Amino acid sequence: MASSFSDTALNLLLSCAVAIEDGHLKSADAFLQNILILADERRNKYQSEVVKYFADALVRRAYGLHPASSNLAFPVDPAPYYHYNSYHINGVIEKVINDALMGNRRLHLIDFSIPYYYWFQNSVLRTLPNFFGNPPPVRLSYILPPFLKEYVEFSRQMEILTKDAKEVNVKLEDELKVVYGNSLAEVDECEIDFKRRDDEMVVVYYKFKLDKLVRDAKAMERELVRLKEINPTIVIMLDFYSNHTHSNFLTCFKDSLLYSLKTVDWWWELDLCFDEYKWECNIEAWEGNNVIRRHPTLTEWQHLFSMAGFSRIPLNQRKDNLSVEDESLLEIMGEEEECLILGNKGCPMFFLSAWKPKVEDGHFNSNSTNHKFGQGFNPNPLPRQPLQPFLEGLILNRLAALAEIHDISKYLCCKYKLSLAVTWAAKVNNMNETISDLNKKRAFSIQRNSCYVKDRESFDFLAYYEDTCWGPSIIKKEFESRDGYHFEPSVTKVEDLRYSGLDDYNIDVAVAICLQNRRTSDEVYIVEFFWPPTESEISKVKALCIFDDMKHMKTTFVTVKVQVPEIKFQEGPYNKIVETKRNKQRKSWSKVWVDFDKFEEHGKQVAKCKHCLKVFTGSSKSGTTHLNNHSKVCPGKKKQNQESQLILPVDTNERSSTFDQERSHLDLVKMVIKHQYPLALVGQEAFKNFVKGLQPMFEFQSRDKLLSDFYKEKKREVRQGFDKLACKFNLRVTLWKNGLGKTAYCCLIAQFIDDDWKLKMKILAFKTLKHIYDTKALSEIIQRSVSEWNLDEKIYSITMDDPSLNKEMFQQIKETCVRDQGSLSSAHWFISCNFLEDGSREMYSILHKFRESIEYVTETTDGRLKFQEAVDQVKLQGGKSLDDLVG
Repeated sequence: MASSFSDTALNLLLSCAVAIEDGHLKSADAFLQNILILADERRNKYQSEVVKYFADALVRRAYGLHPASSNLAFPVDPAPYYHYNSYHINGVIEKVINDALMGNRRLHLIDFSIPYYYWFQNSVLRTLPNFFGNPPPVRLSYILPPFLKEYVEFSRQMEILTKDAKEVNVKLEDELKVVYGNSLAEVDECEIDFKRRDDEMVVVYYKFKLDKLVRDAKAMERELVRLKEINPTIVIMLDFYSNHTHSNFLTCFKDSLLYSLKTVDWWWELDLCFDEYKWECNIEAWEGNNVIRRHPTLTEWQHLFSMAGFSRIPLNQRKDNLSVEDESLLEIMGEEEECLILGNKGCPMFFLSAWKPKVEDGHFNSNSTNHKFGQGFNPNPLPRQPLQPFLEGLILNRLAALAEIHDISKYLCCKYKLSLAVTWAAKVNNMNETISDLNKKRAFSIQRNSCYVKDRESFDFLAYYEDTCWGPSIIKKEFESRDGYHFEPSVTKVEDLRYSGLDDYNIDVAVAICLQNRRTSDEVYIVEFFWPPTESEISKVKALCIFDDMKHMKTTFVTVKVQVPEIKFQEGPYNKIVETKRNKQRKSWSKVWVDFDKFEEHGKQVAKCKHCLKVFTGSSKSGTTHLNNHSKVCPGKKKQNQESQLILPVDTNERSSTFDQERSHLDLVKMVIKHQYPLALVGQEAFKNFVKGLQPMFEFQSRDKLLSDFYKEKKREVRQGFDKLACKFNLRVTLWKNGLGKTAYCCLIAQFIDDDWKLKMKILAFKTLKHIYDTKALSEIIQRSVSEWNLDEKIYSITMDDPSLNKEMFQQIKETCVRDQGSLSSAHWFISCNFLEDGSREMYSILHKFRESIEYVTETTDGRLKFQEAVDQVKLQGGKSLDDLVG
């Protein structure tokens, strides 16, 4: 049954892709309608989401819709394939490590994924061979994405690690070291001790990690530079196989779709559910305006690692070592370029490779003209020219609108630090029904692919929200609103929702905004933003800001629908909405009712002011002039306007200025730096109260965050100052050891003459070295610092003032630094302070003789006469006289 659905979906999507490539949007629209109907009828929600995801990709490609972010969440997780078959894969890694031990009796394992989910209870220790006799000490360092902080339970991790340590007979040394960062390059040296100890073997594990970094050339370069600094014994890499990647869009689209459908079929067979682990591995890359899998080939990985100074370790394993009877697991499909190719049911999916430092001292060169990643990984750099919107294409325009809503929702959630935005739209019930028919009953449903979900709690709430009947009640209130949005300050206090279990998800505030399709005006959508319990006034301001931003956002397919037609809700289930025809004779609606509530009291129509609660006649015969007059002088409204101006200053463009937390935090940092205020000022209660009075939405950061931002802002300021200077720089390198001589330190100081002709100096780096003669590490520190401070073309000279460096060591540093012309300018020159000292000795004798000569000429009569004779003899003209010399 699954294969039948997959085959049908594949044929429809490929036919649609061909139609779009040929510019036949009418045919594409018909295919898309069938695709959506097929997806909605599918019981396997994972398959349904994949099909809708690729339909969305085709529409984005057709209309050139690019997301604000380079990443999009997608429910295909590669990790279970590895974890379910880790026993066989770990056996291959175990052999590589065993062959490389060579007498080392200590190990340091650095990994980017920690076992924290009950399905996958094996750790990186399982990749080690079984040791006999005394257990060797092992250090474990985990570098995890920052968002995993709330999920990792260290007590549970230690149970798993302790169990695995006993299995392979190793001794866990020190405490478990866990730091949070997206790469090695983001981890500070003070957080993890990367120094290799005596007889220690270092192994770094990259499982589905480097593929995320390679798309940013600078990020990948920083990672490989740091990797080389650590100088691991072995690097293990498990990532996506991509030798099948084709330059033709249709071929690549088909490969990507087949991979995704096979993956979700596998999830469905094993009856797996999504979990926290999904959030680490579910990032699907966008390449230009194509949403398809594109990854570096094995040759490209080889080229990249080779430039970083690493070579492959051949993995020669027999096929039956990984083949398993269970067809749902991975099997080895062959060997390519000394890597193992892993797949499932004939579909190559991943590759396993191992790397080691080259025997010769390699040097990373990111400026190689043959390097394909010089500008970031992009195998299809030329974007397709967008097609003109097809007005009759109901499904095309619908999907384009939903794609645009997703991008808008993600942007607003990131801006206002929200975790959830839910999009509702009408279903496509059958092939003959058109969405524009307002007289038909329309079942509104959540469009998962257009929702923004940031964390697991929001993900769980979304699943719960879909199964409840109270969701459409908010939609009902939104349709009844004439303002284009409905604000609910506390959904848990609404009568219908009081016992809905919302407290379990830390959600209480909601704002719903009504949008309409620009191409099909009768097509409407509801976008709901949710956030935790917050003070009512603050939430109201945030809701207004979100609505204002959405209303003024430049869009192609959707716009805010401020005045919506009257909608009558039928009795019974809330998920059925009936829309009635508008009365063409209805009088226009006055804006004065924004400030008044109209209702019947004692048989008479009355209007109550929302600001001062004063009651007026509300009869239609009385008109609205008296209400307008009151609105202009209402003291309650004036007071509220004054309070709003304190929170949201009025923009000259007649738009409400929105509060920017990050900008305000940066302004605070700049203020403290500029005026050199004490850091304690920010933590004082009086100062906090003062700021809260001006802007209640401002959130104070922790002391550590402030210190970090102070450093970053000051560094940015100094770097900008460097960029503006026209002068050249001297880089002074100072080395010294501590009292016991076990640790060496180096300090890099930039010396320069500013535009006012004043000699200045700034410390660029302060680093530790393994020993005072570690010229290799010192050279890398110099290169890295010069690149980090953007001084590549400004360093004119480098001086070394360490007396312990001999000429050979100094020459080695010089050759290493000038070898990469991309890192340092070829115009610079190296001077050792020892050499300066030797030169000064030679100059001293010359200067001493010169001073004695001047004294002889100026202080003796005989000397003056002989000097004058010499002047007359060579007939000097235009020079200084003897009197000038004496003076």
